[in-house]
Amino acid sequence: MQTAIQVPEGLGHRSFVRRHPSFVLLGAIASLLFRSTSSAIPAAIHGEETCRRLPWASTIAYETGVACPPEDFAETMGYEPVLMQTPAGWRYVRPASADGGCSGPLADEGPFWDFSGACRAHDYGYDLVRFGVGDRASADELLYRDMKHSCASNAPLGVTACKTLADSAHAVLWVGDVSPGFEPRPL
Repeated sequence: MQTAIQVPEGLGHRSFVRRHPSFVLLGAIASLLFRSTSSAIPAAIHGEETCRRLPWASTIAYETGVACPPEDFAETMGYEPVLMQTPAGWRYVRPASADGGCSGPLADEGPFWDFSGACRAHDYGYDLVRFGVGDRASADELLYRDMKHSCASNAPLGVTACKTLADSAHAVLWVGDVSPGFEPRPL
């Protein structure tokens, strides 16, 4: 048989939250920062400088330059992916001229981050999904790895802030991955 524990009035969790919302917010921020500083930067997937025509390839193989862009991709999608060296390694990217880059409230570059290569490769990954040969979750995972890897070149405080942004972007994309109806949809 379970016994109920009586909590004196004013000492319960909900009462504390109502009276001290700034402490709760501060605690949430501190836990996110601790998670960001303690989490290891995943190993980079360096990719290839020279691609190969493969009859079938994974999203990661396409994005990292192991596999050349699929046949008819440029004609269908309206641009030719560009192979470029990023902080995480070789990546095929959607060029800036084709509107490649970070979207939403996150800019490509900031005082302690440069996610331009990671975001442009991610855009190409989503275009692979639209083209019918890519996997959204794989594109999102590579974006997260590349963002975290790009954080390593910052000063310690910058690394923490950069990794926090990467963690936040990853969380938002994860919600999209598990929610039906989110973009991108195959053409």
